Amino acid sequence: QQQEIPTYSHECMACGHIQRLQDCTTLAKCSHGPVLCAQCFTAWIAAQVEESKEKIRCPEAGCKTTLEHAEIKQYASPATFNQYDTYTTLSVLARDPKFRWCLEPNCASGQIHEGGLEENIFTCIVCGFHVCVFHERKWHEGETCDDFDRRVEQEEEQRMQEAASAKVISMLTKTCPGEGCGWNIEKNGGCDHMTCTRCRYEFCWLCLAPYDSIRQDGNSAHRSGCQYYSGRI
Repeated sequence: QQQEIPTYSHECMACGHIQRLQDCTTLAKCSHGPVLCAQCFTAWIAAQVEESKEKIRCPEAGCKTTLEHAEIKQYASPATFNQYDTYTTLSVLARDPKFRWCLEPNCASGQIHEGGLEENIFTCIVCGFHVCVFHERKWHEGETCDDFDRRVEQEEEQRMQEAASAKVISMLTKTCPGEGCGWNIEKNGGCDHMTCTRCRYEFCWLCLAPYDSIRQDGNSAHRSGCQYYSGRI
């Protein structure tokens, strides 16, 4: 036989436990009865804060009541409320064009930076991390912004030169396909019948087909995309 729930009790929709009404949480602006027990309501607020929600709504489906700041302080744990209070404060400050977030990966702090680009070093008051305001990155220690720009430009130019050199090398050289060789071979003229000077492996320069197979089977031994392949000549 199903046990009746006394009218002065309520079943928490989260944990399913029967709780006394005075042990459940009801918001003043809600028109419905309690939904969660006090413990689950505290956990609900913590979950919303972890999702960085600035506005926390009543957990009842369809209810649009938003918890007041004082209600969050009343029902949340001290640690959760401190996290929420810090987050909402920073969210308000972030609307100020002078506000900057700390760029240290493990720091969630931020502050007003009064100096603008003229004072180009931002120092976090929480973790002490230095940020270059002009470049929006970790401060380039030992370099002015002009020095940093010149170095980055030189490094980029060097990368482009190296990439161009690698492209030329890839066009003029190929790796010997001989088993276990891997020697880089440069072709500086002549026919496409190549012989590796290191392992004496013979192959077609264009398709890397082994010349032993070409001698035995003729041009059908070339790769299908090769200009010497029997299907193309």
